[in-house]
Amino acid sequence: MLKKGEHIEGTPAELEVLLAQDITAKTFFESLSKSYKQGYCDWVGSAKQAETREVRAAKALIMLQNRQKTLKI
Repeated sequence: MLKKGEHIEGTPAELEVLLAQDITAKTFFESLSKSYKQGYCDWVGSAKQAETREVRAAKALIMLQNRQKTLKI
């Protein structure tokens, strides 16, 4: 869990790999404002275990495919 005011730098590798395979989701992700992108990156990248990051990245991809700006799990 990130402390208040902390953020993940850049896009987590797990999410990058999935976005590279889905141009529609990547285009939507890139169209988001910085704060929405940061929300996705923080959620995926803040997981301590690699398995959890991969699961979150897969869920994030589905949300981005559905054009969801915010994290609605």
